[in-house]
Formats: sequence, C-alpha cells, structure tokens
Amino acid sequence: MKYRSLARSFHADKSNDAFNNHAKLARQRLEADSTFRTGIITPLGELFTCTPRETSMLTERILLAERRVSRLWNQIPGIMHWDYIRHSISEELFATNEMEGVRSTRKEILDAVDAADRARKDGDGSKARFSEFAKLYLNLTDKDTALPSGIADIRDIYDKVVLDEIDENDKPDGELFRKGDVEIQGPHGLAIHNGVKGEGNIGALLTNMIHLATSDEIPRLPAVIMSHFLFEYVHPFYDGNGRTGRYLLALYLNHDLTMPTVLSLSRTIAENKNAYYKAFTEAEDRLNCGELTFFVNTILGFIRRSQDELIDELEVRVDQLNKGGRMCEQLERKHGLSAKAASILYGVIQEEMFDSSKSMTLDDAAYHIGLSKQSARKYVGELMSAGLVTQSGKRPLKIRASESLRGILETGIDD
Repeated sequence: MKYRSLARSFHADKSNDAFNNHAKLARQRLEADSTFRTGIITPLGELFTCTPRETSMLTERILLAERRVSRLWNQIPGIMHWDYIRHSISEELFATNEMEGVRSTRKEILDAVDAADRARKDGDGSKARFSEFAKLYLNLTDKDTALPSGIADIRDIYDKVVLDEIDENDKPDGELFRKGDVEIQGPHGLAIHNGVKGEGNIGALLTNMIHLATSDEIPRLPAVIMSHFLFEYVHPFYDGNGRTGRYLLALYLNHDLTMPTVLSLSRTIAENKNAYYKAFTEAEDRLNCGELTFFVNTILGFIRRSQDELIDELEVRVDQLNKGGRMCEQLERKHGLSAKAASILYGVIQEEMFDSSKSMTLDDAAYHIGLSKQSARKYVGELMSAGLVTQSGKRPLKIRASESLRGILETGIDD
C-alpha cells in the first residue's frame, strides 16, 4: 500500500469517524519503532520522520551513487579540481541568488569566487560583492570546516552570506535575530507562512536545530534535512533566510557527502523550486502533525537528481582528460619534449579544456613540476620553441595553448 501523508489520508477518509481515525494514525506513526522523533515541539506538533520504503530506497541509491561520484572525482587532477570547484561554487551562488530575487551576473559571481580565493590564500580582506559568501563555500573544500556550535555562529554566517545585500529596514533589530514578526507571502499576495514569534523562541528553536543536525540518534541525512526545514520554519531574519538556510544545508551535508554533490544541490533546487516550496507548504499543513517524511524524501530526491547530473558531467570530463593525456604523450614523442616540459604541457591542456581563464602563470607551472620559477621558465621556453604554447600575459607571465595546439585539441593529432 502506498505511503500517504496524514493530511491525504484524512481527506481520503469518507467515514463518519475521520477525525478519530486521523488522530489514531498520527499517534501510531509518531510512536512506531521505525520513526525518528526529534523531541522538538512546534505548533505543528513534535517534528518527526518515518522510514517508509521510499526513504530507504532513496538513501541506498544516494550512498551507491556517492561511490561513483567519489571514484570519478578521484580520477581528476588538481587543476581540474579547482576549475570544477570554482565553477560549481559560482553556479551555486548564482542559483541561490536567483531563487531569492537577488540580481547578480555569472561574471560578477565568478569574480567574487576568485577574489575570495585570493583572500584566503593571501590573508587579505576582499571588498568584492559576494566575496564573503563565496569564501564560505570555498571553505567547504575543507571537510573539517567547523559546524555552528551556538546561535551566535548562525548570526555570523548570516552576516557573511547576505548582510551587505539586505535593505537597511530589513536588517536584524534584535540581539541576534529579528524582534518583530515576519509574514511570507505567496505569488498571489496571500500569507503562506508566519515565522516564529519572539527572539527568545527563535533562539531556542535554532539551538534545537543545531543539536538536531548533529544528532547521533537519528540517521545523518534525515537529521540534516529536518534541521533545514526547522531553520526555514523559524525564519529568524526579516530577509535572507533562504540563502542562509541553503548554505547551512550545504555545510552540514558536506560532512557526509562528496563536495561535488553538495555543490550541485542549490542548482537542482533552483531548477525545481516549485517542488521545493511545495514541500515546505505540505510539511506545514496542520493535518500532517509535524511529520516531515515527505519533506525529507523531497530533498533526498533532489540530492539523487544532483548526483545523476553530476555523474554524467564528470564522466564527460574524465573522458576529455584521458583524450588530453593521450595527446600530450603523442606531442611529447613528436617534439622530443623533456618530461618536465611534458608535465607543464599536460597542465596547459587541462587549462585549455576546463578553465575559463585558459591561462597558466609561471608560478602555476613551477608548482606543477615542483621546481623554482627560474627552472620552470626553461621548460616553458621549450614548449614555446615547439610552438605548443604562447605568452598570454607579462606581469605575471602567463602562457596558454597556442593556436596550433588548440587546433590539435579540437581535431586530433596527425602522427
């Protein structure tokens, strides 16, 4: 028998005892052995999730897909890693901004990611728009990134994610969160959600959220997804809750899923935002009595969809990488290149195939072969003499694939 929400079961019951039947079913689900209770009491009821067949199957498929993602990701070298991370973070930020009606361009976001990366490496602050937001996502490359330990950390994340983009009248007016009430309106101007009232209640529920997300009594994926629901249900700020909540979702998921999967999730949510918002609306139906099973399954489905798209994308990249490697070996033999020059050439080919900047600095070349810049200059000269690379910048010195090499990459090499 298909597992139905409590609300749908109630509406399908045409008997004279529908209310009692509904109350009995709600109690049975809450107290079932396969139910995970949060102990968090809201006006909806105690938040909980059950484990029907669909939840078990989705979880297993996600875990199996993660093995494929990890295997493909580990076949990709450092240059491609960075390019993919930079591109994915840019798309993540662009998608979450777009969902919230925040105007930004892909170039603006990419510049912010580059500025944030330079700031992380050099220790300098960056004033570029969205750079603090980008820096948070870049920090996800470290699996040991600290999780929020208290509600002050939630406010700190909010400040970095959105504070510079929030209208002065919509900035938090309480000690950490909003003091006043907030109402979320649907597309026709009707109220579809009222955030939790009172800063004290907001702080208490966010403390519960932090504990829920790291609970060792509930499976990690459902726990994190339920914590995401709770954050958006509380709606602790006047504006910026969506972007902050989805970053927190990524932060928590990053401790259990591969980074490529995590970084592709906001794009999938943005592409299915009607289903995403509908999941919140249905979870908040009072007739569902706090059950979040269907909300959990919706987000699990988004994760699974992200993985499918990601696997397809990574398989294409690995295939292109293998093609580039074979071409590099052929060019090494054809031009009698030294091993170090061939190593730099392989990096140049990767940059040409996968990096939007298409250029490699002398510093990058030196790092690539593990030698000094002066030594790297010698091998760069070897590639330039062979007509395989050309200078694309002076300060700092940059190289990129020559026109002839680009032609080879497009059409193949003649032996």
